[in-house]
Amino acid sequence: MRAGGILYLIVILVNLLAAQGLPTVAIIQFEASGMEATDATNITSRFSYELSRANRFRITEREMMERILKEQKFQLSECTSSDCVVEVGQLLNVRYMIAGTISKTFDLYSLHVRLISVESGEVVAQTVEDFEGSARDFISGTIRNAALKLAAESSTGQEVSGISHVTPTSTRTGQVVYTLNTSPVNVFIDGNFSGENNSQKINLSLPMGDHTIKFTAAGYSDYEKTVTVLPDQSIEYTVKMEPGSVAFGPAVTTGIIIVRSVPEGATVYLDGRDVGVTPIQVPKAGAGQHTIRVKATLYYDHLEQVDVQADAIIQVMAKLAPSFGSLNIISDPDGAVVSLNGQMKGRTPLKINELASGEYEITISKDLYHTYFEKFIITDGSDNKRNIRLQPAFGRMSLKSEPAGASVSLDSRKRGVTPLDINELSSGSYTLRIEMDLYTPYESEITIEDGKTFTQTCSLNPCFGTLNIDGSPIGADIIINGAAVGTIPLKLFKVPAGLAEIKVRAASYHPKTQFQQVNVGDLLNLDIQLERHTGNVLVLTDPPGAHIALNDRNQGVSPKILLGMPTGKYKLAITHTEYLPVNEDFNLALDERKEFNIKLLTYVGSIRQEIDRVKRKRNLNIVASGVLGITAGALQFISMKTYTDYENASTSTEAVDLYDKANTLNKLSGYVGTAAGLSAIPILKRQVEIRKLISKVNKGHER
Repeated sequence: MRAGGILYLIVILVNLLAAQGLPTVAIIQFEASGMEATDATNITSRFSYELSRANRFRITEREMMERILKEQKFQLSECTSSDCVVEVGQLLNVRYMIAGTISKTFDLYSLHVRLISVESGEVVAQTVEDFEGSARDFISGTIRNAALKLAAESSTGQEVSGISHVTPTSTRTGQVVYTLNTSPVNVFIDGNFSGENNSQKINLSLPMGDHTIKFTAAGYSDYEKTVTVLPDQSIEYTVKMEPGSVAFGPAVTTGIIIVRSVPEGATVYLDGRDVGVTPIQVPKAGAGQHTIRVKATLYYDHLEQVDVQADAIIQVMAKLAPSFGSLNIISDPDGAVVSLNGQMKGRTPLKINELASGEYEITISKDLYHTYFEKFIITDGSDNKRNIRLQPAFGRMSLKSEPAGASVSLDSRKRGVTPLDINELSSGSYTLRIEMDLYTPYESEITIEDGKTFTQTCSLNPCFGTLNIDGSPIGADIIINGAAVGTIPLKLFKVPAGLAEIKVRAASYHPKTQFQQVNVGDLLNLDIQLERHTGNVLVLTDPPGAHIALNDRNQGVSPKILLGMPTGKYKLAITHTEYLPVNEDFNLALDERKEFNIKLLTYVGSIRQEIDRVKRKRNLNIVASGVLGITAGALQFISMKTYTDYENASTSTEAVDLYDKANTLNKLSGYVGTAAGLSAIPILKRQVEIRKLISKVNKGHER
């Protein structure tokens, strides 16, 4: 037999066995309108999940369903009619099939789901849900409500395995929420008049099973429907009451129920109808038997039957029994995180005054301490105190090294330098590494134990030699293995064992590099002399025989050639008994030839040179003043000629232009003439200076 046929038989067998419990159902992907097929697939999957939570059906897995239909060569994509759906159900051997359509127009969603009996082909139950809003709210709210409604209504009027009719005293309840289009309404639950509801929203908390709900309102036809309440589930219905008889339902007699509770603020349900919180007065409770349920978080429900008489007042006092205890946790050390059943509640010291009764797993954790676990039972009204001493999950480490100041790493993480004390170090194994420049690193595996101190002193082995470097010039920079280490002289400098590269450099000197083999324990003395940068200086004088000094050091008499002079700044001084001294500053660069050819002057000769210099400047001023004067005269001549042309102009336009031009030339002539006059001032000043210098020459001859 083929594998597909075996699978088919297995599914039939499983469904036959399931017939003894929950009815089987298969869900066909909902038809989509106005949305992508993938969205419809996702919505179908969400509907299937929500339906499974109602625990009403055994749902055939979609993957298995598709494999069976593929084996039977059935095209599910072409199945849209009810007959086709029934045929699929027969192939799958399920009791019910669920088919649906979903449409979207703008933000309006509409879902229509049908539960079809495979045996009869009839629609057993169906629900239509409309929703306007976001896709997220539609999926999380409307899809869930549609699945629960279909599950509840599928069993109306019939017994369903696993769910039985229950009495009002059942402790397992479900919620049914009605939204009406009118108020007030009279509420009847299982034929019993509960009272008048003044809100269009009615919240019922009813025991699981079937219940008949009836609403009456003046001017509307009665609404009555049997619903199945699913335990621990909430189903919402929208009820549109149709206009009808004017009478406000059948005549009813009522009494008053007053409910108080300890503690106050508990929710009161009258026959399952939420009527408010204590203390509360229900003014229109129907005459007859009623069930009062008082609920409060962390308290046991108070359930009481009351018999309401017409126009009578019933007093109900509900003393709610606590279903909680208190828990006070103290830890040493404090600040530990406390979790109850996997939920973090806070840090120690921690007190929870109201903790629901039951069994808890207490977890107390803190860094560097072993996590504490305990199972604990909270009983009703109990006061529980726990003092927990956490066991340390750490030890202490104390390290020293010779020499001190070595870097300490644990598992490649830097922790400090020796001497090093770590008071809280997580227990476990570590790779300890102690290292220091110029010493061989130390490495070992260590173990830190709870509450114990690991102590170790390590002597590091040197791996260096020592250098003393002298030489010249003093202050020259020393670079060893690429790092600047000081200047000449350098004493007792430690160098890693091996081949050391030593560079020495200084301004105005040729750098020098040498390599030196250094062994462990060596003490080496080195002398490094740098050669100075030099240039040449040539000094000629007229007449020769003048004394030459550089930086106040005598260099002999001119002419003089000074070879191999160190580069740098110099002050040249030339003196002669019969001539004026000459001083000059200069810089001598590397390999530069600096030449000086100096004509010496007597006192009178130097003054005559100055007279010639001033005369040249005076003559330039005279030329400039003459040019400006000639220019001013030329402008004045042109201005006068233009004015004559203006007087002889034949048109007014020409006359205006010539007049403006004559005035402009006249003004310009005045400006240039003024400049010519001002330029005569330097001529006079220089002439006075020349007379003074001539006077000095005459006095020099008199000497």
